[in-house]
Amino acid sequence: MSEIKITLYGPALPAGGLAMYCVVGKNEVCISTLLAAHAHTIKLVDLQASVVGFDHDQLQLSWRHEAGDYSFIPFDRSEQKKLISTLPKIDIPGLVQWKRATQSQSWVWKGLLYTFGVVAIAAGTLVWQYDRVTTWAASQVSMKTEKNIGESVLKSLNASQNLLSQGEAVNVVRDIGQKITAGSRYQYQWFVSKDPEVNAYAIPGGIIVVNRGLLKLVDSPNELAAVLAHEVQHVEERHALKNMLNSAAMATVILAVLGDTNAVVLLMAHQVSTQYFSRQVESDADLKGIQLLQSKNIDAGGMSSFFKKMDADAKKMQAGENEGDDNPSLVASWFSSHPDTLIRIQLIEKYVNSHPCNTCTTLNWNQAALRAELDHFDSK
Repeated sequence: MSEIKITLYGPALPAGGLAMYCVVGKNEVCISTLLAAHAHTIKLVDLQASVVGFDHDQLQLSWRHEAGDYSFIPFDRSEQKKLISTLPKIDIPGLVQWKRATQSQSWVWKGLLYTFGVVAIAAGTLVWQYDRVTTWAASQVSMKTEKNIGESVLKSLNASQNLLSQGEAVNVVRDIGQKITAGSRYQYQWFVSKDPEVNAYAIPGGIIVVNRGLLKLVDSPNELAAVLAHEVQHVEERHALKNMLNSAAMATVILAVLGDTNAVVLLMAHQVSTQYFSRQVESDADLKGIQLLQSKNIDAGGMSSFFKKMDADAKKMQAGENEGDDNPSLVASWFSSHPDTLIRIQLIEKYVNSHPCNTCTTLNWNQAALRAELDHFDSK
């Protein structure tokens, strides 16, 4: 039986997981280090399979233990193929659904590739004016329609991520968020995801989601305010809506090829949490976020300090890779959707230094209650 390289997650383990190996037996999975110094055996019938990953094609196997919930994912695609090929034909809950989901995704991409050849010529005529077209299209969407779009995406997203709408973490986010959005034309809603990855994102219509991993990283209320002000600008400037229109264009192709409305909604919900903005759009959100903070007399220094922290974490991640560290960094999703961090830090500090705010102050927050709830999440 061959050893399969995996990343193990669970209570008392590093947030980024622990590099381990597993061997699949007839009725169980044995997890251990390379030297098998600390082996642990789980019955296959106790495992639950689920779909994870940005592309919704990664297999995760989880189980309950008296110490808490544990899970592992294959280290890479080749290890995943080995794991799937060695799993016996036994009813692992969720495994059939996972196979169907990945097969469905395969058909989606085959359909897209086929359709691309048909629409390529027409699309080529729009490329040079594409940004102008999406800006115009976004301007034609009413506030009511935008709100309905956001609520639809939120409903689908909430079904898969079980977003929190109450609790100490949500209270902290909402209290700071309401301070910076007072007087906005949008009625903002604030949610917290239990996702450990460092990320936050905006949904059209005034919906902001902050991941647990980001809340654990911020050291001050002003850093959190800076992140929220940045995401708020993606709503106010309708950046999120423009991205949604891009998703809708792809969704229309999927609908035409597959006739699957559920696939359309799932695609849009997935893309909104991993959406990518250009350097210009991100810089625009940074600077307008600073202006928003200063207009509310909030010290904007938290924006550069937060980005510096992210950059330091990225350098640690790179150093770990150079040293052979297999643990993935939880800031990866942030950097995949928020590029050119060093350049942005320079632009932020240049603007703040040239636009001092003598009346701006530091916010207050209930840090003890926030940390207690985040620790409670980690212990589950």
